[in-house]
Amino acid sequence: MFHLQVPVVMWRHSIFSVPLTSLSLCLLWLGLAGCRESAKIERTRVPKTVTSAATGTPNANDQMLVAMMRHAGKVWFFKAVGPAAQIKSLRPELQQFLQTVQFLPAHHGKPSWELPEGWVQKAGSGMRFATLEIGPTAEPLRLSVSSLSQTTDDWNQYLLSNLNRWRRQMGLGPLGSETLSDAVEVIASGNQKIWFAAISGTAGDPLQTGSQSSALPAGHPPISRQATRSEQLGFDRSQLTGKAPEDWQPGPITGMRKGHFSLERAAERIDITVIPAGGNMLANVNRWRGQIHLPPTTEADLEKSLQPIQAAGLTGKYVKLYGPQQAILAAIFTTGKTQWFVKLKGNVELAKREEPEFEAFARSLQFKGR
Repeated sequence: MFHLQVPVVMWRHSIFSVPLTSLSLCLLWLGLAGCRESAKIERTRVPKTVTSAATGTPNANDQMLVAMMRHAGKVWFFKAVGPAAQIKSLRPELQQFLQTVQFLPAHHGKPSWELPEGWVQKAGSGMRFATLEIGPTAEPLRLSVSSLSQTTDDWNQYLLSNLNRWRRQMGLGPLGSETLSDAVEVIASGNQKIWFAAISGTAGDPLQTGSQSSALPAGHPPISRQATRSEQLGFDRSQLTGKAPEDWQPGPITGMRKGHFSLERAAERIDITVIPAGGNMLANVNRWRGQIHLPPTTEADLEKSLQPIQAAGLTGKYVKLYGPQQAILAAIFTTGKTQWFVKLKGNVELAKREEPEFEAFARSLQFKGR
């Protein structure tokens, strides 16, 4: 490879007999000759493969759960997408979690909260404030927390716009303003309001007319989702069994929960869970106390408040915590290296009425693999 240097000469009269066009052709020929032995470069366009896992595209049996809270001109979004059974079981726990959310002046408009047991907080990036992982570490549900400015004073229009954006993400068509009240539920939490929207995929959306009937032969009766549901309810019987009161409703077994029941009475609700976990007793109790707005206790005072409780030959420790509005009752049993947390959490008055039933439930438990 050689370099051709052409001096720049300024003149008033031509000193060359070669016309400029001829000189240009010569330079072009020399340049081509100099590059003749260079390697030939070929470019091939390779199509980029994007998997559904990479794009986060939900399937027809997934469900999206979104909770919205307003503060200082911004709307905070708490959003999770996953298998419908897991998302449905997340709703009560998410509602209780959101009751701990505060916007303190010291945090400059950003939320703070108390994480439930088994939840792990990951740092956010970009527009995402945080990601909360729920359940087993291998395949946790992920609750994203983000915020956007409220771009219009018409709150219903803002809700509808976001709702239809999420429906598009789930493969559904848009809704009109006349169906907004059916698609969004409003719940009061202290001086805050929480707007909930649960959006099922095309296999289970009650507002997507014709989505199911179009997939079935003419004259086929509708298929009940309850009849095809395969998740365990109440207990993971490979781990434990027990006897729950008849009016407690069994819930899906997901994530770390090996037992799950709930009870609702008008506006009151309690949730009962059985979870294998660990941790220091004092640290766990003080975390629970914080969740229901009680001050922390000391090791000495905790020891005085703990009561013994029996279950299947085991002697556990029982603590009762009653806050201003919420209560937590917890029995802790140890089998080998595993601690079992049997916990009731919910409305104070309902918890007081169900206290004997909860204690009988805890005593009935049989832990397998002891």
